[in-house]
Amino acid sequence: MNIKNAWIVFAVALLITMPTRIYQILFLMDQDTGFYIDGMKTTAFVSAGLAAGVLLLVLMCFLDKEKKPKYSPIRSLPAAVFGTLAGLGIILQYAVGIFTSAESENPVPSVLLALIGICAGGVIILTAYQFATGGNTFERHPLLALLPSVWGCASLVSLFITYVAVVNVSENIYDTFAVIFLLLFLFAQAKMFARIEDEKSGKMVYVFGLPAALLLLATGIPGTVMLLFNLRGAGTFPAGLYPVNVLLALYVVLFLIRYAKIGEDKPQPDDELPAEEPRTGAAVSEAADNAEDEPSGGVLKEESCLEFLAKAYHSQEQFRERMKSPFLGN
Repeated sequence: MNIKNAWIVFAVALLITMPTRIYQILFLMDQDTGFYIDGMKTTAFVSAGLAAGVLLLVLMCFLDKEKKPKYSPIRSLPAAVFGTLAGLGIILQYAVGIFTSAESENPVPSVLLALIGICAGGVIILTAYQFATGGNTFERHPLLALLPSVWGCASLVSLFITYVAVVNVSENIYDTFAVIFLLLFLFAQAKMFARIEDEKSGKMVYVFGLPAALLLLATGIPGTVMLLFNLRGAGTFPAGLYPVNVLLALYVVLFLIRYAKIGEDKPQPDDELPAEEPRTGAAVSEAADNAEDEPSGGVLKEESCLEFLAKAYHSQEQFRERMKSPFLGN
């Protein structure tokens, strides 16, 4: 098992479940009750497909034996673009939520969640900026990278509180697991940025990232279609975050693709480069002899060659007149 095959499972699971999810939203949802008119047939099919896809992705990525490269600052303009859009979407959603929370009986939890969400959106935009410039601010400020994970925890608590008061429908389950895997991915990514447990963090971003992207797309695309056609939602997830789910899924996928190329982009270390062979005294002397035959303009003379050898190499080489060999016949 390896991660390359996991991408195939990701694509197959998405192609199998996505058309059914869109068909449910457009043709099977009762606008008066918010439930599907076919009972549990399509819901069971989608749930089984997503569950099998998530389990296979987690298993294949976890059992992958390939050593993951240590994280180094990367450049990815597509990831930077979608990360920026996702961050702006989160900030916009929770900024509006601050004003609407005043209508509720207990606005404090909603305001706290909104403030945490705005801060998390700002950190995601900062992360996108790092991808655009090739930097890594989080290595010096690791606590800053944890803010999106804190937002994920707060969102998960808010979802559980909301779901207790409503009928447990399938959409709520999809949304909950999407937030869970997104939270785990953001935490693993934060550890990677901070250079904590490099190899383990490199594996965990795949273990949690691919299932998160699958579930975010499985909830985000049908939810966005629902908004475009002004249809009633079956779950209680904030409708304005469905387009953000799609942007976050694309951000996760593009990040994982670019991270996989870190090992290919590393330059050859200096100690592996072929070293230039040192020139021996005989070679230097031969070069000086050849220089004597050249024009004097700009060419080193015998005295300057001796000075150069003495200063640069502490050499004791001397130039002598060529003598006739006694071994040669007359």
